[in-house]
Amino acid sequence: MEEQLPKTDVEITQSFTLPEILSNEDVKRYSRIFARQEQGRWKDADKLISKLDNKILLGHVQAQRYLHPTAYRSKYKELKTWLAAYADHPQADTIYKLALQRRPKNYKYPQKPVRFKSAPYRAYGKNYNYRSNKKLSKSDRIKANRLKSQLRRNILNTRLSITEDVLKSAKAKRLLDPIEINETYAKLAAAWYYYGKDKKAYQLAKKATQSRKYVPSADWIAGLAAWRLNKTKEARDHFSHLAKASRSSSWMRSSGAYWAARANLKLKQPQDVSKYLYQAAEYPRTFYGILARRALGLDLTFDYQTTPLNEITAKTLQSHAPSKRALALIQLGQTKEAKAELSRLVGSIEGNEIPAFLQLTEHTGMPELAFRLGARLAAEEKQEKQNPAENRGVIDAALYPIPKWEPEGGFEIDRALVFAFMRQESSFNPNAKSPDGARGLLQLMPQTASYISQGQSFRGKTRNQLYDPSLNLALGQKYLGYLLNHNYVEGDLFKLATAYNGGPGNLGKWERKITYNDDPLLFIESLPSRETRLFIERVLTNLWIYRARLNQYSPSLDTLAAGQWPRYEAQDRYNKTSESDVAENAKTR
Repeated sequence: MEEQLPKTDVEITQSFTLPEILSNEDVKRYSRIFARQEQGRWKDADKLISKLDNKILLGHVQAQRYLHPTAYRSKYKELKTWLAAYADHPQADTIYKLALQRRPKNYKYPQKPVRFKSAPYRAYGKNYNYRSNKKLSKSDRIKANRLKSQLRRNILNTRLSITEDVLKSAKAKRLLDPIEINETYAKLAAAWYYYGKDKKAYQLAKKATQSRKYVPSADWIAGLAAWRLNKTKEARDHFSHLAKASRSSSWMRSSGAYWAARANLKLKQPQDVSKYLYQAAEYPRTFYGILARRALGLDLTFDYQTTPLNEITAKTLQSHAPSKRALALIQLGQTKEAKAELSRLVGSIEGNEIPAFLQLTEHTGMPELAFRLGARLAAEEKQEKQNPAENRGVIDAALYPIPKWEPEGGFEIDRALVFAFMRQESSFNPNAKSPDGARGLLQLMPQTASYISQGQSFRGKTRNQLYDPSLNLALGQKYLGYLLNHNYVEGDLFKLATAYNGGPGNLGKWERKITYNDDPLLFIESLPSRETRLFIERVLTNLWIYRARLNQYSPSLDTLAAGQWPRYEAQDRYNKTSESDVAENAKTR
């Protein structure tokens, strides 16, 4: 009997029943109203509006009319009246701008749109930022800020020797405190390290560790430079300091602990290997934390169980005007408009209300909102030092949602890998756009999409087609497949992520230039691009967690924990292009 894929959370949530705000008759009326107005049939729409029992969506109806691109020209009084009643609606910003343009002279200004509290998009934590309490005059504070800006520019432009001279100057010592100077020495050391000058990097990073309490990155660079210089004992000492740095993120502490374990392994200190692996394993949602757990044979402690929608959560969803309107819009099938309503609440609802809203976002296929809600809940629990066990399932399910989107033609690359890139690239926002012009869920550049599509152009006006989830995923997974088969990558997941983020050309150049001794982890930590280093670790972490959520094996995690290069091995049984690979994997489980 053929093995079936495990039932995912998406399938389970289909049994949920959402509160119905509108009667069946009003659902029909609103649907007709929006359709008539789209066609510019205002009198027909007005007749239907007069028959509505529940006018909860009247603000949306009027907004559609007033913002119609061709069939209606709204007057200032209409816009002003609308803002007086519906300033908390998603269309308020657009209507407010239009009202300002059409306001006659000497007329009162319209009501401004209601502002909602913002919420975090990411949940990776932040490193501690040091703020000096050195007493300076106002003019000296300005000079100090200018000096710090100059030092940052020098390092960015690899003017490293000049930067060191400036740090030694009397001016720097007068304007900056010792911690600020050592903070800059640590950044300077990092620049030398990624430039391939390990001795210089170690010298400066070691100097900066005088302020390690406030500058934990100094021990990280000192440890890496010492490792490449074969100073294993010194590397271990620096990594062990980083592992207990209270002013560093969980990602950095787990990095220090894992590399301290590696150093102790080289030094043949097995008892300390286990000690530091267990320390890294305390951070099971980080790259090195997951690696440590696999090395120790510990389970990946993820919980995706969420409580079903019930009367209490249903009341919560109806207690806010935007979410109540969203429920009504969902009844009409207007998910995009419902998402716009809910987006405004992410930062303003109470923490104990978040689980109810997560149920709604999961049920209606809004992974971007689920991710943002989960990030907020995780941040609040950490800040308030609450026991995370209470909401662990809610948080894990929200931070790693299962999107309902599918590529045109279906998946040909494992869902776990596609979701891993999607989470890092766009945080599940189909309308995401980078400053460089990358678009959509997998942040495709128009020229890349045009190349990979083999015939269709996505330059010019057609580039906005890349916001379509199905098309973006189809082209994105095709590009992933192209890179996996590239002669620079050849199925290696580290190199896949490097090529996706930095381009195949940079991957080839970096491989030739950096010193990594065929060590996969040293390869990551020697790449000159900080963005690419973080990208690789985030994507692989996402992949392993999605493998766990989909009840799949993670052979890449096993091989990396054993010190080997992680490779892509398909796990989805319906994967049309990899059925033989999956069958072979099944034999060796």
